[in-house]
Amino acid sequence: MIKQGAIKLLFLFTTLPCFAQQQYTLDECYRLALDRNIRVKQVQNNIKGIAIDRRTAQYRLLPSVSYNLGHYFSFGKNIDPVTNAFVYESFSGGYTAVGLQMQLFSGFSRLNAIKQSAYAIEASEYSKKRTELELLTNITLTYSRLLLDKEQLLVARNNIQSTSKELEIINEKILVGRLTKYEYYAFNARLNSENAGLVTLQNDSLAAVQDLKQLLNISYKEKMDIAAIDTSVLANIYATNISPEDYIEPILQKHPAIKEAQMDEQVARFGEKIARSSFYPSLSVGGNLNSNYNANRTNTNGLKIPIDRQLNDNLGQNININLRIPIFSQMENASRVKREKINISNAELAIQDAENTVVTNTLQLVNDFNASKQKYTATLTAWEQNNLSYNLYEEKYRLGQISSVELLAARDILNTSTSGYLQARLQLYFQFQLLELLKRY
Repeated sequence: MIKQGAIKLLFLFTTLPCFAQQQYTLDECYRLALDRNIRVKQVQNNIKGIAIDRRTAQYRLLPSVSYNLGHYFSFGKNIDPVTNAFVYESFSGGYTAVGLQMQLFSGFSRLNAIKQSAYAIEASEYSKKRTELELLTNITLTYSRLLLDKEQLLVARNNIQSTSKELEIINEKILVGRLTKYEYYAFNARLNSENAGLVTLQNDSLAAVQDLKQLLNISYKEKMDIAAIDTSVLANIYATNISPEDYIEPILQKHPAIKEAQMDEQVARFGEKIARSSFYPSLSVGGNLNSNYNANRTNTNGLKIPIDRQLNDNLGQNININLRIPIFSQMENASRVKREKINISNAELAIQDAENTVVTNTLQLVNDFNASKQKYTATLTAWEQNNLSYNLYEEKYRLGQISSVELLAARDILNTSTSGYLQARLQLYFQFQLLELLKRY
């Protein structure tokens, strides 16, 4: 009975029962996560923010234009805004002005800021790719965990069904005096243990489902199920030969974590250039067009002069040129340059750290894949042999040649072998998927 249930489990994946309304394949989970995951959306918003900063840096090359308009009320001794003479009366007046200012030279700080923002955008783009790779990796591992739980649940239910049927047979034999209560106690204890194991598997499966929903940004209220893997590709995967040399060098050239660190280094280098620009003189030009009025102003006939006429009469223009030469800034500029050099050093170290991490992780993935191939072969052979062994034990138990304890011990060995084979096969499949993700990004 155990063998029949295991065979059904191992070779008829498409007949696994669906306990939910919506079923997702691994590729569908990938697509949904890239579209809905919160972390990916946050990184995308960060890219948009940096793009805005870049446009702002570009606009700073343009002149700034401003318009000012004001009106005020004066009481007591004040200066007439038109005649610039002291008056001892209350009056109201106002002013209007248009100003233009343009930075001609600032030590190339604005140009370097534009270039720096371009590298910052590239760094954020690679950060998005890195985030996506980490997300898809987590989905792959969670999907594998959930699928293993489903298959082990099916094995557990088959074991419970088999044990329950055996208990019914034992009860019938006890009633006719062919067996003692000893056999019943052994199988009943096993049934309780299997029920407890089923509860543990169900709980872990529920936790895995919720972890997957969180990665996909799906409501906890929505029912979901995952599709079984296509076992027909296992032969091709098993025949695939992968060596570290096939992966490490190409991945080092394009891995998003390394590219992100390289772009961050460029950002740091331009940060130093911007800091050095504070040692250079700055030159700017500007101009103003202004006028004012006194609402109480009168002509020689005692009539108030219209405000528009005063604005025309009082119209003034000026052009200004401003040259600023830094001489001593309490070592603030020098300290800023030193700090930017430290940032460059940290960025270079970050590149080395990213390369070391990528190499280590890639080697681990390749080694895990090759190890999973060997484990797959070993566990398959062990499972087939343990199936044959359990069939012999089961036949001996029917003939009364072994006790129930021996039969249960043989079942434990078979269950362990079945679980190991299921895990090894899924590990082989999903380790290959992780390597494919690494190649894709």
